[in-house]
Amino acid sequence: MVRTGSNRWAVLGALCLFASGLSACNLVTTTEPMFGPEDAGGAPTLRNGLWANIESDCKVDLKKPANRWPDCASRVVIEDGLLYGKDEDSDEDQALAFVVAATDPRIMQIRMVDEDKEPERTLYFYIGMDARKLDASGRIVEYVGWLVQCGPPPPKDARRPDGQAQYGTMQPFAGMIMDEKMSGCSPVDKTALAAAAAASLKLDPKASGAVSRWVRDGRN
Repeated sequence: MVRTGSNRWAVLGALCLFASGLSACNLVTTTEPMFGPEDAGGAPTLRNGLWANIESDCKVDLKKPANRWPDCASRVVIEDGLLYGKDEDSDEDQALAFVVAATDPRIMQIRMVDEDKEPERTLYFYIGMDARKLDASGRIVEYVGWLVQCGPPPPKDARRPDGQAQYGTMQPFAGMIMDEKMSGCSPVDKTALAAAAAASLKLDPKASGAVSRWVRDGRN
């Protein structure tokens, strides 16, 4: 089982540079998976090996070992349905299970288990993907990714009916069901999730300036 404590959610940030924060505020999440391996539908998958998440205007020599890359290039390893990123607390690799669904746009489903909760809480996050390059075997070797959101972010002074601060959207996309705290949402079905992924790209202008790129086989 892939496990990660709440203090390791920075791994998710390493996997997708384009998040404005590491909480689930205004993000589409589910407690059960929306996709399984059958949803890949024979579409291109991510190539195994060392990847770099590269911010816009980042100057990095990817020929160097990953531990010598600048902070603007985050190391991620992909191995057969698992994503590995550094835990900032332990400096060890933490693994997250993922599925890339053959939706339009493509969607990466990432499974996280918060073992600090009693009982443990499992959440699935969703990242929209625009595959930019494929290798000779048809595997994705470069993509742009963005977090799937519930709708446009709320104003800074947004309030729930009970007067508490509202962190989720006040205009949810079609098919998004807000949670009780109005901080996050879940989709009614896969069609609604895919539509939210397409709409979320327009909310994330930074996504077009940063890429995730396969570097080489291995981990470093």
